[in-house]
Amino acid sequence: MKLPRVTFASFALAGALVMSAAPVSAAPVAADFYGAPVVGLEAYAPGSIVRREPVPQLDLLGARTERILYRSADPRDRAVAVSGLLVTPTRAWDGAGPRPVIAYAPGSYGVADRCSGSTQQGLTTTMPALLPLLAQGYQVVTTDYQGLGTPGEYEFLGRVAGARALLDAARAAAHETGAPVVLYGYSAGGVASAAAAELASTYAPELSVVGAFVGAAPTDPVVRVEGQDGSAWAATMLYTIDGLIGAHPDLADRIRALFNDRGRAALDAAQDFCTTDALAYGPLRSEDLTADGSSLGELMTGPVLGPLTVANTVGFTAPVAPVMIVHGVHDASVEIEQSRLLAQRWRAAGAVDITVREFDFGTELVPEFDHTATNVAAYPEVIGWIDRLVARA
Repeated sequence: MKLPRVTFASFALAGALVMSAAPVSAAPVAADFYGAPVVGLEAYAPGSIVRREPVPQLDLLGARTERILYRSADPRDRAVAVSGLLVTPTRAWDGAGPRPVIAYAPGSYGVADRCSGSTQQGLTTTMPALLPLLAQGYQVVTTDYQGLGTPGEYEFLGRVAGARALLDAARAAAHETGAPVVLYGYSAGGVASAAAAELASTYAPELSVVGAFVGAAPTDPVVRVEGQDGSAWAATMLYTIDGLIGAHPDLADRIRALFNDRGRAALDAAQDFCTTDALAYGPLRSEDLTADGSSLGELMTGPVLGPLTVANTVGFTAPVAPVMIVHGVHDASVEIEQSRLLAQRWRAAGAVDITVREFDFGTELVPEFDHTATNVAAYPEVIGWIDRLVARA
């Protein structure tokens, strides 16, 4: 049975409050769950679950929660194991057809392995955000992204890596049932959701992707770093560079040579940051970190980083499925120009079913809440939109 619309806002608000509370209690993860090699991983089909374990402490709203490891493919088409959560309501689905799947891309908790969404650090925000979706009876599968918590490099906001991780998570949940799939992501997760919407028809054509929710997503890497430069969260702009260094080892020396000693030290430090570590590191001006005094935004359009930046910019391939874009007008963490630019680019590329919702709270909220507020406020409308998509699937 689906809950009344007013309940969604309550769940979402509760989730937002839990974000700042103590971490969700979860069973300790066996040391080898993430890191132990999977024999014959190449032989598994993308999306195959190769390892799983129950997490009964997270069985919320009558749902069964499992931590999973599934097979994906990195941007070079090499098999990689990716972790996540699979949360399945225990009550029978009362809608038409198989139970719909929400493929959920978490926002960023940082770039160190300990920041992954299925670990205790990430569960603080992951599980509360899933409550409104579980309340509808939907099955939810999450991704930790390629190389975050598992062996390999994590390409922060990587277009292909993020899209494949999310689409293969959807495969892990839906491959046996052919269930309709809705891609769902906010903030950094919105980048993965948007990229997956672009690549679904070519990378996972057998999936029944009926829509994608893209919330406050920094889909243009240059706009993102320019917005963070000099702010209290400026250290997070280095995540993108660290990800490019890891994803392109052949270019690592050339990329690091763009930075001075202080910049290279900051890049090294950022590799072990979770969310609050970046804030504690203090404000940075990218001109003080680069070898020639250029801004990071300028370097990202230059000869070394420019081609990589273009490859990781979302918006130039039209998604086939309907998309809802949501953003707060006064969001100080991800500026609203990001969503406006994404919608503009997609429409120019030929997308025909894009819903854009901008939330104006009348003022800029406190920094700790301004980015989250729209995600909370949008839940009732987003859930209604999802309901309509899966009803006609």
